[in-house]
Amino acid sequence: MGLSASWRAAFAAGAVNLVLGANLPYLPVWMERVAGMSGAEIAGASTIAILIRIVAGPLAAGFAQDHGLRGTLASVMVIALAAYALLFPDSPRALDFFLCVLVYSAMNVAGPLFEAVLVYGTRNGRPDYGESRAIASAAFVSANLAGGAILSAWGPHWVLIYLIAAAAIAAIAPLFTKQGARAAVTRRPLISTFTDSFTIYRMPGVFVFLLAAAFIQASHGAYYAFASNIWIAQGIGGGHIGALWATGVAAEIVLLLVSRNLLKQTNYYALLWLGGLGALVRWTAAGFVLPVEAVYVFQTLHAASFAMTHIGTMRFLQAALPDDKLSLAYSANGALIFGPAMAVTGFVAGLAYDALAPGGIDAQTKLYWLMVIVTLAGLALAWRATRQPITPDEP
Repeated sequence: MGLSASWRAAFAAGAVNLVLGANLPYLPVWMERVAGMSGAEIAGASTIAILIRIVAGPLAAGFAQDHGLRGTLASVMVIALAAYALLFPDSPRALDFFLCVLVYSAMNVAGPLFEAVLVYGTRNGRPDYGESRAIASAAFVSANLAGGAILSAWGPHWVLIYLIAAAAIAAIAPLFTKQGARAAVTRRPLISTFTDSFTIYRMPGVFVFLLAAAFIQASHGAYYAFASNIWIAQGIGGGHIGALWATGVAAEIVLLLVSRNLLKQTNYYALLWLGGLGALVRWTAAGFVLPVEAVYVFQTLHAASFAMTHIGTMRFLQAALPDDKLSLAYSANGALIFGPAMAVTGFVAGLAYDALAPGGIDAQTKLYWLMVIVTLAGLALAWRATRQPITPDEP
C-alpha cells in the first residue's frame, strides 16, 4: 500500500524545510568565511531577494495555478539546487553574490508554495494540516542541528555540500505529491494585488497595526543575517550554533501548539505588545557578549518576538477583514509591508556589521542594539494602534 496524499505532502514540505533550516543560519557563514563577502554584501543579497519577492510571489502563484503546484515547487527547488552547485567551484565573487540572491529568492518563493502543498494535500486525510506542519517544522529544526554539526566537524565548505544534497531531495519530493493547485493557490494579477491591498490598508486602524507588527518582525533582520557569524566570532562551536537556532524554533513551535488554550483570552493588541516587549529584552541582551548558557535562555524569547507577533497579526486580520479578503491580506503583508521592512533593517544591519567589525566581537554584538531601536519604533506604533482600535464582531 502506497503513501497517502497527506503523507506525501508532509514529506515534500519536510524536504523543503531541510533546505530552509540550513540555508537561513549557515549560508551567511559560507558567504563570509568562504566567499569573502562583506556584511553589506551578505545582507544585500537577502535584501534584493525580498524585493524580488514582490513580483516573484504573484508570478509563482500564477504559474502554479496554470501548470500545477507540484511542478512549480519542484522547479523552484531545482533553481536553488543549480545555484548551490554553481557556488561550489571557486567562482568569481560577483557571480557568488548573484547566485546567493538567486538562492534567497528561491527560498522566499518556496515557503508559500510548500504551505499550499500542505493545504491542498492534507485536506482529506491524516496527517492533517497541523500535524503535517509540525513534521515540516521538525525537519527545519533537524536541519538547524545537522548544519551546526557539519559546520563544527568539517567547516562551511561542507555545509554547502549538505545544502546541495538537501536541495536535490527537495526538488524531487514535490513530484510525488497530489497534482493541482486551483483550490490551494489563488491566482492574482500583480496590479490587482497592489490596488486591492491599498484598499485594505485604508480601513481605520488596519495599516498602523500591520506597520507596528512589521517593525517588530523586522527587528529580526540582524539575527537572521548575522547570528551564526557573530556566534562563531565569539568562539561558540557549530554544535551549539545549531542547537541555539533549534532552541528558538522549538520555543516558537511550542507556543504555537499551546496558543489556542494558553492565549485564548489574550487579544491581538496585547499579543503585539508582548511580542514587542519580548523583542526588546531579547535584542538588548544580545548586544552583550554572553556566555553560551545565557544565549540559550534568551533564544527562547523567539516565542515572543516572532510567534506572539505572528499570532497577534493573524488574529487581527481575521477580526478586521471579511473571509474573502484574508488570502489577499496574508500575501500582501509579506510582499508590501513585512518584506520591505525586513529588507531595510537587514541591509542597515549589514552596513553596521562592517562598520563595527574593527572593534571585534565586543563591538559587533552591539549590532543588535540597532534592532532595539527598530523594536521601539514598533512599540510606539503599537501604542498608536491601541488608540485607534478596530471594532470587530468578535474579540
